[in-house]
Amino acid sequence: MKDLIQGRRPYYVTAAMVAAELNQTLGCCKEINLTASNAQAASARIGSAALGFKALTHYIDELAGYTKKAANDINQLAGDASKLATQTARTALALSHFHLAQRKAADARYHASMNEAIEQTEHSLCEQEQQFQRILDRMQGQLADLKQSLRGATALASICRVEACRIDSRSQAIFVDVANKVDTVAAQIRQRVDRAISLFDSH
Repeated sequence: MKDLIQGRRPYYVTAAMVAAELNQTLGCCKEINLTASNAQAASARIGSAALGFKALTHYIDELAGYTKKAANDINQLAGDASKLATQTARTALALSHFHLAQRKAADARYHASMNEAIEQTEHSLCEQEQQFQRILDRMQGQLADLKQSLRGATALASICRVEACRIDSRSQAIFVDVANKVDTVAAQIRQRVDRAISLFDSH
C-alpha cells in the first residue's frame, strides 16, 4: 500500500513482471528439448562414432528439464504472491477503516471495544506481509539458482563442439548446429533470467 502512495512499483507487480519474463523461457526449453531429440536421432544413425555425443544429449535434456521446472516453480510463486497481495491489500484497507472509526469515536462510551478487532487485524496484516516477503525471497533464490545452472550451458556447448570434431566430416555440421543451438538458446534464457533478477534489484 505504501508503495502505491509513494509512487514506487509494488512488489506484486514486480512478481508478475518476473513471471512474464520467465514465461518466455518455456519456449526456449522446448527448443532445447527438440535439439536434444535431433541430436539423439543423428547419433543413432551414425552409430558408435557418435557415442560420446549421444551421452551429451542426456545433459542437454536435463538442462531443458531443469530450466522448465524452475520457470514453472517461479511462476507458481508469482501467482501465490499476486493472490497474497490482494489479501494483504484488503486487510490493510480494513485496518484503515478501523483506525478511522476509532478516531471518529474517540469520545464514545464503547471506544475501547474496537481494540481487539484492531489488534487482530494488525496481526493478520503483519503475518501476510511476512509471508509475502518469504515468497519474494524464494523467487529471488530460485532465480539465482537458475542463473548458476545456466553457466554450465556454455561448457556443455563447448564439449559438444569437441565431440563433433571426432565425427566424420560429412556429419559434423549436424552436431555443430546442436552445440550452437544450445549456446544460443541458453544465452536467451540467461538474458531473461538476468532481466528478472534486475526487476528485483531495481525495486
